[in-house]
Amino acid sequence: MDWVTIGRSLFTVVCFAFFIVVLIIAYSKRSKNRYEEAANLPFLDDDKAEEALHDQASNGARK
Repeated sequence: MDWVTIGRSLFTVVCFAFFIVVLIIAYSKRSKNRYEEAANLPFLDDDKAEEALHDQASNGARK
């Protein structure tokens, strides 16, 4: 086995591990509230939607 094959295999394993970590974070129970709020934004009145957007941090930071 040459170094190129080992490097490609290692890169594939690292990418797969990163993908699994992203899935775990996205489907964790802590993220559920944020996703539910974002999903309901289109159904709010315009005034309420603006208030909801201003209540959140502009850079995506958690409260």
